[in-house]
Amino acid sequence: MALHTSFSALLPHAFARTTRVTFADAVREHQDELFGVALRILGDRDAAHDATSRALLKAFRSWHRYDQTRPVRHWLLRIAANEAISLGRERTRDRQRSASTDDALDVPDRAPRPDDGAVAREERERVRRAVADLPELYRVPVVLRYFSDLSVEEIATVTGRPASTIGVQLLRARGMLRVALEGAR
Repeated sequence: MALHTSFSALLPHAFARTTRVTFADAVREHQDELFGVALRILGDRDAAHDATSRALLKAFRSWHRYDQTRPVRHWLLRIAANEAISLGRERTRDRQRSASTDDALDVPDRAPRPDDGAVAREERERVRRAVADLPELYRVPVVLRYFSDLSVEEIATVTGRPASTIGVQLLRARGMLRVALEGAR
């Protein structure tokens, strides 16, 4: 045991390499969460699939540059959130050219929902719409905080914004959601 301790003390990088995360393992572990973040940002399953695919392709192409000492979850979430935002902007531009905003909000969700009660479905839909209606600046931190359970510090890492800014954005977003949900009753 003493021999192993002395080797690990002398060559810490040699022992750290044995715990490298493979891209396949990272995808397997985080793909559902990446899709969930994209879905909550975009509000459309097909677009979320596209954003998740784009994010994973970007991650694969830059995997050799990923710093293995940092959490892979944060790195992947940042890529997925950025791809969802980019795709959402593209879709908004396309929608503005082809349809009114009111028509775009009436597009039904094609995914079947479990039958666990009409009231619960209506409430989830109200919250989903309220989150989707938030400006992008506030929507992304809300999705990462309340749907992906990231801390304020983790959101700051993912978005590249200061933690104090994230805290203010979450505070303002909760106020906007409160107003939107009380007005929708």
